[in-house]
Amino acid sequence: MYRSFLLVLFLFLISFEPLFSAELTILTENLPPLNYLREGKLVGPSVDIVREIQQRVGSEEMIEVFPWARAYQLALEKENVVLFGTTHTKEREDIFKWVGPLATKRDILLAKKGSELKVQSLEDAKKVQRIGTLRDDTRERLLKKHGFTNLYSVSDEQNNAKKLMLGRIDLWAYKKPGWKTVCELAGIGPEEFVEVLDLREIDVSIAFSRKTADAIVNRWRDAYKEMLSDGTIDRIRAQWRQ
Repeated sequence: MYRSFLLVLFLFLISFEPLFSAELTILTENLPPLNYLREGKLVGPSVDIVREIQQRVGSEEMIEVFPWARAYQLALEKENVVLFGTTHTKEREDIFKWVGPLATKRDILLAKKGSELKVQSLEDAKKVQRIGTLRDDTRERLLKKHGFTNLYSVSDEQNNAKKLMLGRIDLWAYKKPGWKTVCELAGIGPEEFVEVLDLREIDVSIAFSRKTADAIVNRWRDAYKEMLSDGTIDRIRAQWRQ
């Protein structure tokens, strides 16, 4: 009887082991200030939060930096993919499994300082010639949803900052906080640009591919909740606000 119990227990543990030991593909993008490359090193408050979660759940995988469109597609199609920070929209609610939020952001439109553009509404923004967006990003999707046809996509936001500075685009769709850090990384003084229109305020979270086991997602979720309770999340955010 005892041996039978041990055998059943062993088989039970073996059957669940893959759920907890499955190798994850952890992806992010170069998107200041939450997660970005600074002198070749991945930094930012979202990175610190994710790494602390990894430490608590025993995940040793490296975080890889991909262009957003490619990372997003992998998260849609593959199993055991973790993608952060992903804007948590209603449209995405059921196509990923979520942990977070990592931060709250404000999507905005920026113009070059001294520009004569008068942008007080989405309809005004539709009338400009060129708006710089990040390829397949939520801001690009949002503007397309509102009928914008004057969008020009790039794969790195620093390119948008440079294009706005050179007059190759009229507006830049990005977020706050973040745009000033992008400008500095691109070698442009943030004082060269001004915020002209708020688009929305929304959370950024960790997204797991739907094919990831619930057991894995729940371990990350529990670790995140623990970090909220013990003050770790607040301490990380405060360090990056200094």
